[in-house]
Amino acid sequence: MTKGRTAGAVAAAFVVSQILAIVVHGFLLDADYAPFRGSLLRAQASWQMLLLPASHLLFIAALVWIFGRVDYRGGVLAQGTKLGLLGWVAGQAPLWLLWYAEQPWPGSLVIKQLGLELVSSCVLGVTIAAVGGKPAMSRTLVNAELTKLAD
Repeated sequence: MTKGRTAGAVAAAFVVSQILAIVVHGFLLDADYAPFRGSLLRAQASWQMLLLPASHLLFIAALVWIFGRVDYRGGVLAQGTKLGLLGWVAGQAPLWLLWYAEQPWPGSLVIKQLGLELVSSCVLGVTIAAVGGKPAMSRTLVNAELTKLAD
């Protein structure tokens, strides 16, 4: 993957991750988080909130790095879904399960978080595959490669 594609994939996926975080945690799970504001969740904005986009950026950079080194089969949707599933298994699922083990979150909330983070990770994977994907080989190049293999 070229540096331009890498930077584009990181930038696009970062923007998508911020939108997904607002939709999932700011709207879809807002009512579920309400009882925990001030006890488990910070009651007001603080400098630590900057760690949220920083963590998203690190997660995305790692996924883009993996995508550039692993040969996923299939089209953009298949490649991105596989990448997103890998990201969820390696990053999001352990994080939410760890928090569930340490904090008194209700099980129903953790199930919602895991499900929504799975969808979000797959959307991020598809975004990365679409923007950073390897360009398709031209028919002439494919024929030349097949001819080489046949010889």
